[in-house]
Amino acid sequence: MPGSPRHLVIGASGQVGGALWKALSADSRLTVTGTYGSRETPGLYPLDMTDATRVEEAFSAWRPDVVWLPAAQADVDACQRDPDGSARINVTGPYTVMQAAAERRATLVFYSTDYVFDGEAGPYDETAPTHPLQHYGSQKTEAERLLLQYEKTVVIRPAWIYSREPGPRNFIWRLVHAARTHQPIRAAVDQISTPTPADALATMSIRAVDDGFRGILHLVGPERLSRYQLTENILRLAGLTNVTIEPVTLALLKLPAPRPLNGGLITQYSTYRITESLHDLPWDQFR
Repeated sequence: MPGSPRHLVIGASGQVGGALWKALSADSRLTVTGTYGSRETPGLYPLDMTDATRVEEAFSAWRPDVVWLPAAQADVDACQRDPDGSARINVTGPYTVMQAAAERRATLVFYSTDYVFDGEAGPYDETAPTHPLQHYGSQKTEAERLLLQYEKTVVIRPAWIYSREPGPRNFIWRLVHAARTHQPIRAAVDQISTPTPADALATMSIRAVDDGFRGILHLVGPERLSRYQLTENILRLAGLTNVTIEPVTLALLKLPAPRPLNGGLITQYSTYRITESLHDLPWDQFR
């Protein structure tokens, strides 16, 4: 449609990107283009955001007014095992995209993480100083610093994202699958955060950008739960009430990357508080 605002979603094959893609595409006033990195997805275009030439070609072809950037290496342990390779995706890639966006004066919306904090004194609002514990959090912190040098950047920090999406990227799907296949389930009682529904995250992100928001914004769900409580709630809502969950400390799981314990996020901006919670998902699809 001539003259319609042009939106580019880089990483539209992921949980957050998919929710953004769906929400934006539902608005007939917009022209929406989505990309994928390594996971080929119908309707999306391949784009390696670490390749400056490819990014420049894509921006020249699509001429976006708003660039949404949820694409990342979000596997915290994979980042810990391969800090250099993951930094190319989590730092070099976003910086390359920012340069292309800035050249065209496009709004840039970058998705970060609650893992920029150490979890000593959560929940954290937008003014709290960052102090990451692992490579993933450090990479996201550095990307935030670089991208915020461009005045039309919005940094959105969610936490513990979940969705209705089937497949192993979704924590709910993985947990329900594990329960139904009688795999042992262990969950940390001492790791606390604020689970965030992907659909509501996308909707509120779009609202903030439409309002002209700039800077850092925390968008999370209304509940603050331990990983154990989250696991209990998911299995109950999915109708799996006879499943044994072993309560453990995070240290006993011996994960490669440290995680914040007393974590989670809150926002100073009441206009953008998400009210949707786990209970609002269509649970029939998981039963």
